[in-house]
Amino acid sequence: MDWNEGYVAGIDYPTGFFREQSPVHLSFACLTHGVEPVALDRPFNYLELGAGQGLTASVLAAANPQGRFHAIDFSPSHVQSARELAQAAELDNLCILEHSFAELAAGLVDLPPMDFITMYGVYSWVDAGNRKHIVDLIARYLKPGGIVYLNYNAMPGWSPSLPLQRLILERTQTDRHATHEQLVQAREMVQRLQALGATFFDGNPNLQYRLDSLREDKGGYLAHEYMSDGWMPLYHADVARAMAGAKMDYIGSGELAQAFPRLYLTPQQQELLDTVDDPMLRETVKDYMTNTSFREDIYVRGARRMSATRREHWLRQIGLALTSLPDMLTLELDLSIGKVKADPRYYQPVLDALVRRPHSLVELAEIPALFPLSLEDIGQMAALLTASGQACAYFLSAAELPVAPAQRLNAALAEASRFKDHYQVLASPLLGNGLAAGLIQRLLFRQLRRPSDRLDLQQCVQQMHDVLQAQQQPLFREGRVLQTQEEVLGELQHLTEAIVTRRVPIWRTLNML
Repeated sequence: MDWNEGYVAGIDYPTGFFREQSPVHLSFACLTHGVEPVALDRPFNYLELGAGQGLTASVLAAANPQGRFHAIDFSPSHVQSARELAQAAELDNLCILEHSFAELAAGLVDLPPMDFITMYGVYSWVDAGNRKHIVDLIARYLKPGGIVYLNYNAMPGWSPSLPLQRLILERTQTDRHATHEQLVQAREMVQRLQALGATFFDGNPNLQYRLDSLREDKGGYLAHEYMSDGWMPLYHADVARAMAGAKMDYIGSGELAQAFPRLYLTPQQQELLDTVDDPMLRETVKDYMTNTSFREDIYVRGARRMSATRREHWLRQIGLALTSLPDMLTLELDLSIGKVKADPRYYQPVLDALVRRPHSLVELAEIPALFPLSLEDIGQMAALLTASGQACAYFLSAAELPVAPAQRLNAALAEASRFKDHYQVLASPLLGNGLAAGLIQRLLFRQLRRPSDRLDLQQCVQQMHDVLQAQQQPLFREGRVLQTQEEVLGELQHLTEAIVTRRVPIWRTLNML
């Protein structure tokens, strides 16, 4: 069999950062679901499977210097790109290896026992044999009490789109061109079928999201989503049964808002769900209620439910920091479950406090307006604000960690942005996580890192303009592409001033500068 074992090769998966894989997010998610988390105020071991070009692993290693990180991928081009980034940032706590899941499952790789094992997009993209290898390697390498994060395309939400995936797979398998060209041909076939009035497309309104994705998303993502032989959307019950073979207990979703069914299920749906005793069936029934097409499962090897006292002990170790611009804050929380209107009596005082500085949950509990709330209530608020992307929960012990690794990585990410806009994140050692950062932000960050008494904004603007030109990157204002050099320079001046006055203070608060 080929080295790729039916998994798509010949086109790299797009570089991306996924905060859900961070140790902080996973331990806080366990806490939110009432399960004992992994402590992060001491050394821990972390393994990422299918690490791609290593951006997530590099950001997490830089932002969590107390951890030892291992990133594994079977693509030589991915591994080389990941190693170059780690070397540029001098990350001595990150080891990047080229291995297959079969080699890991057989114990052929010398790895320490792991506290975290994570993967993004892998589990439903590989074949059944490799899914078995993943379960076996988890059984081999994960510590008791360790956490696994795996997401996957899910049923029943994917059911309307299965014929589309099969059509693309069949089209590409009959084409001997390079992977990118195969995808172009498959796109054209789908578009022609639509134009000719193929009944499948006309009679399938739930398909539109997939058709939009096929038209607009990057080829690297689409190739991995549609062109792997073993690709299969999965039912939660089947995944949970497989994971049980490695002594894993499902504890909840990595999407924090999912922990609060009252926000997205009707009272009648909640009442029906309460009658289902079997946890696998209950979760599957919920997927039918919400027509779930993508799941973010968290499993723990030997989950331990916490008492109220123990839960409060952990909540006292949590802080909350602002990640959005103050003038962009809103009480209408944009969550994966839909938009939720937050209670202004409690959420507004919290946001007002976070604008001033990060706060521990205990400090937030001392705000007079929050006196009626328990610390657990405030923890739920922290979870929803984190899920909305306006703030981020963190462990207070992170304030004492070295910041140099994150600052070295951020310098490397900013420097790489001169040549390509693919590392769209910066690391925060306070959050133990990454923070999204656009190209203009990263180019300015590069200038801020240089030893100088004064930032020359005009020079920054000109250098940004030169980079945009070299990368053939358009600049938009209110949805319109700016055409003239005068317009572009004026907009860059405006953006630079806004970043300096509004975004840079947040970076400093999060120990990024």
